[in-house]
Amino acid sequence: MSPNRRAVLTLLKFCDLAVVTFAFVGAMSVDQAGGHWRGWWSVFEMRFSVLNMLGMLAYLGVWHFALRGCGLYGSYRLSAAWRELRDVATAAVVAILPLVLFMSFSSFAFLTGRFVLIFAVASLSGLSVERRLLRVIGRLLRRRGRNLRNVVVIGTSDATLELTAQLARRHDFGYRIIGVIDCGASATDEPSTALQLVTGLVDKGQIDEVFMALPFDTSQALILRIIAICEEQGITVRLASQMASLQWARALVDQIDGQPIVTLYTGPPDSPRLLVKRAIDIVGAAVGLAFFAPLFALCAMAIKFDSPGAVFFAQERVGRNRHRFRVFKFRTMVVDAEAQQAALEPFNEASGPVFKIENDPRATRFGRWLRRTSVDELPQLINVLKGEMSLVGPRPLPVRDVERIDVRWHRRRFSVKPGITCLWQVQSRTPEFDEWVRLDMEYIDNWSLALDFKILAMTIPAVFSGHGAH
Repeated sequence: MSPNRRAVLTLLKFCDLAVVTFAFVGAMSVDQAGGHWRGWWSVFEMRFSVLNMLGMLAYLGVWHFALRGCGLYGSYRLSAAWRELRDVATAAVVAILPLVLFMSFSSFAFLTGRFVLIFAVASLSGLSVERRLLRVIGRLLRRRGRNLRNVVVIGTSDATLELTAQLARRHDFGYRIIGVIDCGASATDEPSTALQLVTGLVDKGQIDEVFMALPFDTSQALILRIIAICEEQGITVRLASQMASLQWARALVDQIDGQPIVTLYTGPPDSPRLLVKRAIDIVGAAVGLAFFAPLFALCAMAIKFDSPGAVFFAQERVGRNRHRFRVFKFRTMVVDAEAQQAALEPFNEASGPVFKIENDPRATRFGRWLRRTSVDELPQLINVLKGEMSLVGPRPLPVRDVERIDVRWHRRRFSVKPGITCLWQVQSRTPEFDEWVRLDMEYIDNWSLALDFKILAMTIPAVFSGHGAH
């Protein structure tokens, strides 16, 4: 490890423990003040015994090993921010758990349930902010040529050139390319030469990381030998896999007993943001059902008065990973509407596999108003509470439509949970299925909580306009 890298890691460890210390002392101050923050000056007025100080030092050691054990002192240069935040949360749980267990038989007066809760929130928030701030500072320093890591790129012809160009363009990664080893058109051409060059650079202590852009099918032996050489010296190895060309999917690497597992997935990655999305769904659905309860009652009476049949209509739809579930809507058509659909197929006005008729003869008088205002969709808040749908996501399709999808990439819409509203409903509502799916793909590839809030905000004027709703 270079002296610069060692200095950066030392600074990072000091900052982590400093944040934990401030969170700990601050939580003690708030707890002793009856749950109220009286300012930092009150912290300096607190009295500590020698036993408390020794206990605090020992506990900081627990935090250090928890942070290190969760990999938080490794390189996050190529990692998404949410992975670092996830590791911080894991380390916080590991480090705070001993406090919870120790609380029941401890003689420390300050160790109360309220203190542990305040400390948990303060330490997790503080570390998350500190890590994000240091990440931003690190990128700025790397763009100015500081804190650079020496790397060697090993690959075959075009793959080597492409990877080298990618690393050179991304100044925020902070990589200084000190060597490029081209193994020719095939990694089996001159493996001994590549090994000699890598060994020579390793022996000189010039390498921090090795990037390999080698095909797995013809160069496993060479890859394993280079990894073995680098492992002996503690050098990080990064494999730019050529086993598959990803058009839409993303890759994530995990481990099972030390064996790397490459996961390819579409849709948003599992992250704390998805937990927030689910929390918003639960709260939004619960509030929505309570708020619209009077409207539900009025709609139920109007539906029963307008035509014979049930108030609600339940239909099997296809959701995430093509799991089927029953979606709930207010009934807007006559009771035998599904039986009549086969006779109406020649009058379908939508392109692609979906079925839509603007003036559907099966719709009831009140049902037309429900469909025009999208009020018929409100019972799907029940599906949101059950976890089968989300407030925002691609609309769930009936089984009949899904079975008629003949373009493979259209099926990628099933990689996320379906929703009550989506980009297509607020931007288009045209009966063109290709446009519908294009907007679904745009949502999947660019998903964020901010995008969800934007779609929810745009849904209200789209509903009042009634454009394309039938």
